[in-house]
Amino acid sequence: MSEKSYRAMGAYAKSKRANIVYTLELARRTASSPVEALVVHPGAAMTNLQQHGTGPLSRMVTPIAARLLMGSAEGAAWPSLYAATSPHVQSGWFIGPAGRDQTSGTPRPAKLPTGADDPAEGRRLWAASEQLTGVLFDIEAEAAV
Repeated sequence: MSEKSYRAMGAYAKSKRANIVYTLELARRTASSPVEALVVHPGAAMTNLQQHGTGPLSRMVTPIAARLLMGSAEGAAWPSLYAATSPHVQSGWFIGPAGRDQTSGTPRPAKLPTGADDPAEGRRLWAASEQLTGVLFDIEAEAAV
């Protein structure tokens, strides 16, 4: 929750991992329904987020990284479009760019971060989310409607 120490990139990384874990838990909980839950990551794209970095080092390194490692903002949309339209994707898949270090390229199933598919971690995150938001999501009851 970053309550004791906040670092922007650390919080960003934690939120991305939580998205993956939560979506995989949703895929497990909806396995017997027509719902498909997929995780998608766009890779790395040069957007306003990177262009307005805060330190002088960030402002120096970003243009170089953009040329060597990052794709376009348009290319970053490809994995989402693929996941939404491909008849070949399956619930629980992690879709990302196939290029170098999954930063850009044609979408494909990607390697999950280590441990992100741990069902125990998914259950813990689901329970914490319900507790923190005060919203209980009973997937079995919802699927019956």
